[in-house]
Amino acid sequence: MLTLNNGDRVYGSLVLVERDHVVWKSENFGEIRVEKSKVLSLDTDVDLKIAGREGPCALAGHRREQWELYCEEGEGWVMDFPAIDRAEPYVNFVGNPVVFHGNVNAGGVFESGNRERQDLDLNVNLDVRTGDFHHLISALYQSDNGPEVDSLERYQLAYNLRWIFAEKWFAAANTAIEREEARNLDLGTTYGLGLGYLFFDTDKATLSLQGGVSSLQEAFIDAALSQDQDRHYAAGRSALNYRYKFDLGPEVYFDHELLQSMNNSDDYQTSAQVGVRTPLVKGVLMEIAHHWLYDNTPSLGSEKEDTKLTVGVGYQW
Repeated sequence: MLTLNNGDRVYGSLVLVERDHVVWKSENFGEIRVEKSKVLSLDTDVDLKIAGREGPCALAGHRREQWELYCEEGEGWVMDFPAIDRAEPYVNFVGNPVVFHGNVNAGGVFESGNRERQDLDLNVNLDVRTGDFHHLISALYQSDNGPEVDSLERYQLAYNLRWIFAEKWFAAANTAIEREEARNLDLGTTYGLGLGYLFFDTDKATLSLQGGVSSLQEAFIDAALSQDQDRHYAAGRSALNYRYKFDLGPEVYFDHELLQSMNNSDDYQTSAQVGVRTPLVKGVLMEIAHHWLYDNTPSLGSEKEDTKLTVGVGYQW
């Protein structure tokens, strides 16, 4: 039975607990989606799969924002209901359902006549979730071409794996391959391992923090300009990811990363991206983002700091 804040009771069975909703199959109305904030209590006699728990868990009680759970390990604990990213009947979890989200966006500047300029930015981000594993894939292409900039291109492909092994803790592995002509980088590869903490992850807001170590290897376009730069080194890594979606539709986000060389205290690199996505029609959005990069030991002739403002349109699912 599902009991709502207004006193309504809906008999049926639990289908799924999502980030912000409960999917319930009622006896009279079929499958319905109810906002978590409207749920007073939930009673079900089936074992559940809670994100971060290996085996099945039994729901002993639910009142407003707390669940009392008992799992196969024999232990019981109380968990915040709004913080549950995903819960479902355990028999359904065995089938390893796949949840797929993503977005693609493009922006640029194209001028001809008195002024010649061609800038293009393409981004693809995928979030594939199966059970307690999250696969985050991103691809980036940038091209700047004009009278002051002669066809500088940047390519980046990244893959991050998260394994949620506890209610809010996850193990992380990250890899990336990159080429950026403006920074004299012919080919850079990154491999890293770390540990992260998921403060919350709902349709409305997400906040996570992670730290770890990375192995970086870099090959330069002009070796003479990078004599003082390490080709292969280990670095400590920290990352912060935040997203918040307003009720009216716009979404703001902030991503930050810091890499500190373990070989040289002066060799560090930090980057940040802050932006806002505003829906235009269903699935289609406009995005404005500010990108910032600071490299304390750049190649000769390169600036330490890079900034860029992009405006584009995209599609989100």
